[in-house]
Amino acid sequence: MKPILLLRLSYWIAAIADFGLAALAWMPERMGVTDTVYPMGLASAIAFSWGVLLLIADRKPLERRWILIPTILVVTLITIARTRFSLDGTIEFSIVLLLFAVALIVLMAYSLYLANKYDTNI
Repeated sequence: MKPILLLRLSYWIAAIADFGLAALAWMPERMGVTDTVYPMGLASAIAFSWGVLLLIADRKPLERRWILIPTILVVTLITIARTRFSLDGTIEFSIVLLLFAVALIVLMAYSLYLANKYDTNI
Protein backbone atom coordinates (compact mmCIF):
# COMPACT_ATOMS: atom_id res chain seq x y z
CA MET A 1 0.00 0.00 0.00
CA LYS A 2 1.42 3.34 -1.05
CA PRO A 3 0.09 5.38 1.93
CA ILE A 4 1.66 3.03 4.47
CA LEU A 5 4.95 2.96 2.56
CA LEU A 6 5.06 6.77 2.48
CA LEU A 7 4.20 6.98 6.18
CA ARG A 8 7.01 4.59 7.04
CA LEU A 9 9.42 6.48 4.82
CA SER A 10 8.41 9.71 6.55
CA TYR A 11 8.89 8.19 10.00
CA TRP A 12 12.30 6.71 9.20
CA ILE A 13 13.77 9.72 7.39
CA ALA A 14 12.61 12.06 10.16
CA ALA A 15 13.91 9.67 12.85
CA ILE A 16 17.33 9.40 11.20
CA ALA A 17 17.44 13.20 10.91
CA ASP A 18 16.56 13.45 14.62
CA PHE A 19 19.31 11.04 15.60
CA GLY A 20 21.74 13.05 13.47
CA LEU A 21 20.59 16.27 15.12
CA ALA A 22 20.97 14.66 18.55
CA ALA A 23 24.62 13.91 17.74
CA LEU A 24 25.33 17.27 16.09
CA ALA A 25 23.85 19.13 19.07
CA TRP A 26 26.97 18.17 21.04
CA MET A 27 29.31 19.89 18.56
CA PRO A 28 29.76 23.52 19.64
CA GLU A 29 30.96 24.75 16.23
CA ARG A 30 27.77 23.34 14.61
CA MET A 31 25.64 25.11 17.23
CA GLY A 32 27.29 28.50 16.80
CA VAL A 33 29.05 28.53 20.18
CA THR A 34 32.62 27.97 21.35
CA ASP A 35 31.94 25.58 24.24
CA THR A 36 29.41 22.90 25.08
CA VAL A 37 26.47 24.51 26.88
CA TYR A 38 23.50 23.08 28.77
CA PRO A 39 20.86 23.80 26.06
CA MET A 40 22.85 21.59 23.66
CA GLY A 41 22.27 18.62 25.96
CA LEU A 42 18.58 19.44 26.21
CA ALA A 43 18.24 19.74 22.44
CA SER A 44 20.07 16.44 22.00
CA ALA A 45 17.78 14.63 24.45
CA ILE A 46 14.66 16.03 22.80
CA ALA A 47 15.82 15.17 19.28
CA PHE A 48 16.80 11.64 20.30
CA SER A 49 13.47 11.09 22.10
CA TRP A 50 11.51 12.37 19.11
CA GLY A 51 13.40 9.96 16.87
CA VAL A 52 12.41 7.08 19.15
CA LEU A 53 8.80 8.29 19.06
CA LEU A 54 8.84 8.19 15.27
CA LEU A 55 10.20 4.64 15.28
CA ILE A 56 7.41 3.62 17.66
CA ALA A 57 4.91 5.21 15.25
CA ASP A 58 6.33 3.00 12.49
CA ARG A 59 5.04 -0.09 14.34
CA LYS A 60 1.43 0.97 13.57
CA PRO A 61 1.90 3.48 10.77
CA LEU A 62 -1.71 4.19 9.86
CA GLU A 63 -3.04 4.33 13.40
CA ARG A 64 -0.23 6.62 14.56
CA ARG A 65 -0.10 8.92 11.54
CA TRP A 66 -1.14 11.83 13.78
CA ILE A 67 2.48 12.00 15.01
CA LEU A 68 3.36 13.62 11.68
CA ILE A 69 1.37 16.74 12.61
CA PRO A 70 3.65 17.81 15.48
CA THR A 71 6.67 16.47 13.57
CA ILE A 72 5.89 18.78 10.63
CA LEU A 73 5.57 21.64 13.11
CA VAL A 74 8.91 20.80 14.76
CA VAL A 75 10.77 20.46 11.45
CA THR A 76 9.26 23.75 10.25
CA LEU A 77 10.24 25.59 13.44
CA ILE A 78 13.77 24.14 13.43
CA THR A 79 14.12 25.19 9.78
CA ILE A 80 12.94 28.73 10.58
CA ALA A 81 15.33 28.97 13.53
CA ARG A 82 18.26 27.62 11.50
CA THR A 83 17.53 30.02 8.64
CA ARG A 84 17.27 32.98 11.01
CA PHE A 85 20.57 32.18 12.71
CA SER A 86 22.18 31.55 9.32
CA LEU A 87 21.08 34.93 8.04
CA ASP A 88 22.56 36.77 11.02
CA GLY A 89 25.85 34.88 10.67
CA THR A 90 25.70 32.82 13.87
CA ILE A 91 25.93 29.58 11.90
CA GLU A 92 26.87 28.78 8.32
CA PHE A 93 24.02 28.76 5.79
CA SER A 94 23.46 25.44 4.04
CA ILE A 95 21.19 25.24 1.02
CA VAL A 96 21.40 21.44 1.25
CA LEU A 97 19.94 21.41 4.79
CA LEU A 98 17.26 23.91 3.81
CA LEU A 99 16.21 21.85 0.79
CA PHE A 100 16.31 18.65 2.85
CA ALA A 101 14.01 20.19 5.47
CA VAL A 102 11.57 21.49 2.85
CA ALA A 103 11.53 18.11 1.08
CA LEU A 104 10.95 16.33 4.40
CA ILE A 105 8.06 18.65 5.27
CA VAL A 106 6.49 18.05 1.85
CA LEU A 107 6.97 14.26 2.16
CA MET A 108 5.40 14.16 5.63
CA ALA A 109 2.48 16.40 4.64
CA TYR A 110 1.78 14.36 1.50
CA SER A 111 2.07 11.09 3.44
CA LEU A 112 -0.39 12.35 6.03
CA TYR A 113 -2.78 13.57 3.33
CA LEU A 114 -2.69 10.23 1.51
CA ALA A 115 -3.05 8.23 4.72
CA ASN A 116 -6.09 10.28 5.77
CA LYS A 117 -7.63 9.90 2.31
CA TYR A 118 -6.91 6.15 2.30
CA ASP A 119 -8.35 5.66 5.78
CA THR A 120 -11.65 7.31 4.84
CA ASN A 121 -11.96 5.04 1.80
CA ILE A 122 -11.75 1.80 3.80
